[in-house]
Amino acid sequence: METIDSAQTRVIIRACVTDIPGEISRRPNTLGQIFCSEVLHRNFNKDIKLSGFDSMHIPPGFESRQPIKRWFVCDLNVVSELGKEELLAIPHLVYHASLISGRWIFTPRDSWIHQAKIYSCGSCYWGGRTEQEMANKLRSSELRKQNPN
Repeated sequence: METIDSAQTRVIIRACVTDIPGEISRRPNTLGQIFCSEVLHRNFNKDIKLSGFDSMHIPPGFESRQPIKRWFVCDLNVVSELGKEELLAIPHLVYHASLISGRWIFTPRDSWIHQAKIYSCGSCYWGGRTEQEMANKLRSSELRKQNPN
């Protein structure tokens, strides 16, 4: 049985943007790293590889200096492109993230899954459009190596 650590999974996290430490421009990937570290006990694998990668979608307003909350969509274990029906069929998990006394708490919000799934599947390309283009170039290159003729 596959787990969130190995299965293609979409994770949607509600977080206050000013709680995310470090450079403002890196907030999405920083939150991805924090989530993967705290919940999955692994690194956020943003490097595009044929074996799989993780991708964080960038929500509008993530760079705000005001303490606003945003939905961060994180695609984990991306190994191929998925059409909308395939995307709807993979696991979707929703968390509310809180920073309490310097410690991140990720609280599952199963009651939010249906609405979050509809929103994210309609607006976020699985794995990220640019990332999938890069992965497709890697796949093509690998195929040319395997079949040089």
